[in-house]
Amino acid sequence: MNKVVSRIGSALIPFILVACAAPPVAVPPPPVAVPKPPRSDRIVLLPQADGSPSAVVVRPMGGGEAVLSEPYATATVTTTSVQTSVGTAGDIETRYKSLFDAMPAQRRSYTVYFEIGGDRLTPDSARRLDEILAEVAKLPAPEVQVVGHTDALGTDSVNDEISMQRARIVRLRLIERGIKPERIGATGRGKRELLVPTRDGVAEPRNRRVEIQVR
Repeated sequence: MNKVVSRIGSALIPFILVACAAPPVAVPPPPVAVPKPPRSDRIVLLPQADGSPSAVVVRPMGGGEAVLSEPYATATVTTTSVQTSVGTAGDIETRYKSLFDAMPAQRRSYTVYFEIGGDRLTPDSARRLDEILAEVAKLPAPEVQVVGHTDALGTDSVNDEISMQRARIVRLRLIERGIKPERIGATGRGKRELLVPTRDGVAEPRNRRVEIQVR
C-alpha cells in the first residue's frame, strides 16, 4: 500500500514542476510622452470694402508685438513669438476658400461727387465711377441701392429733384454695364442727410454726392 502511494506522489511531481515553469508574462514599457508642438494661430488682415486703410496690433502672451497694416498681411502667433508676412488676394482666398464661401455677402459702399446745381460728375468722380461700375459688374448677382444727395444751397423741392436726377444717372450707368434694372433701387434725399453739416444756403462740395450701396 505504501508503494502505491509513493508511486502516485512521484508521478505528480513532474506535472507540478512543469506547471510552475511557465514563462513570465511580458509587461510593456510605460508609454513615452511625446511633447506636443506649440499651438499657433494665424491672423489675416482683409481689405476694407470701401478701400479705406485699416490696421491691427497683435501681441502674443509671451511678449513682442506686430502691426498688420497692409491688406492680406498675416501674423502667425505662438505663445512665445509672432511672425509676419504679406500674401496676395489669390493666395489667401485659395487657402481659406471654405471660410470665404461661408461668409455672408459683404456690403460695399462707394461715393461719387457732382458739380454744383446739376447732375454732372466732377472729373475725379467720373473716372472713379468707371472703376466702381467695373467692380460691381463682376459680382454674380449684386443688389444695388443708389442714393442721391445735395448740399444745403436751394429749396427743398429743387434739391429733391436734383438728388433724384443724380441717382438716376448712376442707375442708368449701372444698367449699361449689365446690371439688371430690377436689382437697382434709386432714391433722392435732397439736403436731408448732409455728409458735412452746414447752415442752410451753404454750398459744400462733399454734400453733392451719390452713395452706391452694394450687397
